[in-house]
Amino acid sequence: MATNFFPSRKRCCPECSTRTITVNDQQVTEYYHRGVICHLVGHELALPLDMELLRPGEGEETAAKRLLARVFVNYPRLVNVVVGDALYLDAPFINFCLEHHKHAIVVIKGDHRLLLQDAQGLFAQRTPQAWSRGRCTVRAWDEEGFTSCEGVQRPLRVLHTQETVQRRHRIAGQWRIAEETSSWYWATTLSKNQFSTPQLWRGGHARWDVENDCFNTLNTHFGLDHCYKHAPLAIVNFVLTLFLAYVLLQCFWQRNVKPALRKAISTLIGLAEELCHSLGPECRAPWYRQLAPSP
Repeated sequence: MATNFFPSRKRCCPECSTRTITVNDQQVTEYYHRGVICHLVGHELALPLDMELLRPGEGEETAAKRLLARVFVNYPRLVNVVVGDALYLDAPFINFCLEHHKHAIVVIKGDHRLLLQDAQGLFAQRTPQAWSRGRCTVRAWDEEGFTSCEGVQRPLRVLHTQETVQRRHRIAGQWRIAEETSSWYWATTLSKNQFSTPQLWRGGHARWDVENDCFNTLNTHFGLDHCYKHAPLAIVNFVLTLFLAYVLLQCFWQRNVKPALRKAISTLIGLAEELCHSLGPECRAPWYRQLAPSP
């Protein structure tokens, strides 16, 4: 679950939100809509499923619950676990997932002091598990039965990991290896019998798929951050159509592109650019016409 902005300089409807930005040293009022997107993670294909616009004065979580209620009906057997950032670690959201017979994995940060303090105190007395995956070495503490998140219908399980990754950096013309360490905490309704510690670790990190494979790719290469028509219905229709095109393009790229073509066009983005060039200058969006023509 994550949000995206659709800004404009004109008000399109009473549901527009507003903010003040600085343009050329002048204060300008910008009108915008925000949308929550549900993205299926942990699969070979990047699959954005649906989107819901936030209403005026509404928080992301409220719109997310409205979106998930629809997703659970439309994809009843596709979604088993909801993965979210620290914003979603509260009783109303976790209970909402449980009431719909779904599990949740959410990030724990400093705002959740009681749960974090309880976990830190218990983990200080436990010996961590350890494993390696590529250049990453993981030490993990995993315990069940935490009741510090007030109002949640069942005790939570907490996973803490310390991850050390070896990365190469080029300094003064030479490659050098440096170690980078990060620390993570997750809370989940999944038991150890349902998800092992490494599976929960991978599931927690899979949340970044919505940033990398959905927002970053679609904003940079497919115009998701461009508001072609600043009207709520038009925004939703454009985004959903873009999702369909994105998934179909991935299917074609992964399952139909022959080896000879892969040598000439080595990435999905390259294929998308070639398709756009083939439309001709008169069919391309203004932002794309500025790009150099294909050879």
